[in-house]
Amino acid sequence: MIDGMDYVYEVYLERSFSAAAKKLFVSQPALSASVKKVEKNLGITIFDRSTNPITVTPAGRVCIESIEKMRAVQHNMMNQLNDLSEMKSGDVIVSGENFISSFILPQIILEFTKSYSGIHVDLVESHTHDLKNQLLEEKVDILVAHDFDPELFVAYPLSDETLLLAVPANAPINAQFADALMTDRDIKNGHYLEKNCPRVELAAFAEEDFLILKKGNDMYARAMQLCENAGFQPKIKISPDQMLTAYNMCRAGLGITVVTDNLVRAVGSETKCVFYKLAGENTRRKLSIGYKKKRYPSSAMEAFVACARKVYSV
Repeated sequence: MIDGMDYVYEVYLERSFSAAAKKLFVSQPALSASVKKVEKNLGITIFDRSTNPITVTPAGRVCIESIEKMRAVQHNMMNQLNDLSEMKSGDVIVSGENFISSFILPQIILEFTKSYSGIHVDLVESHTHDLKNQLLEEKVDILVAHDFDPELFVAYPLSDETLLLAVPANAPINAQFADALMTDRDIKNGHYLEKNCPRVELAAFAEEDFLILKKGNDMYARAMQLCENAGFQPKIKISPDQMLTAYNMCRAGLGITVVTDNLVRAVGSETKCVFYKLAGENTRRKLSIGYKKKRYPSSAMEAFVACARKVYSV
């Protein structure tokens, strides 16, 4: 790779020379000089410095895409060389949304590092949509998420998740559904999975304030689809970035939201929320672990997938 390209790529990631300089532990003038040297050697302008944050020029986009391809080739080469070391060294880049990184991945990573202490696990957190793009671009190796396209990814199911409606415990509307109301204890003991567990129609909550995640989140699309199926547009009070944030806002009494049984079991509600099993379709989703098709799956990647499946007994 041409000297200075790592600096160029860090500026692209941070959209700022000052932020990139801090990440690289170099002075901003030194970083700017290095990037200008690369631009001079290539005979192009990579960054439009007149915008805030800075953006890449059309020529810069070609340069960045080439850097990403070179980094992917280098990463795959190292994976293959590390395989020859019989898993004594190497790395695997694992990704997931905030909740998955906080509550799902730790146990898997622990299981993995017990057996493969020489393999470094790097963790990347973002929205599922962004992470699937990074998976396709081979910026990350493995993703734990939902709804993998079988044309693009190899995916292994880990568990099914049920979507539940979370409502502040002191909300007046709860008085209408005493027979269907559940506590976090009911979720943890699996009462919601019983065939005779009452369901509620989401349409009955159409006038409530909703906490629905920002676009780009898997749960945004699912919550909006549930509301559309119920025949109404939700009154969105706040749009958090993460499901855990929406849940905590619900617990504080700011509105109602859609959560998963995995989240409730992991966090609980301390009686600040109650839950309802939803009627209708699209109330379940499958948690899976996957990687890009048509790429070299390193031994570390395959071992990480195997550890995940072991943790979930699948």
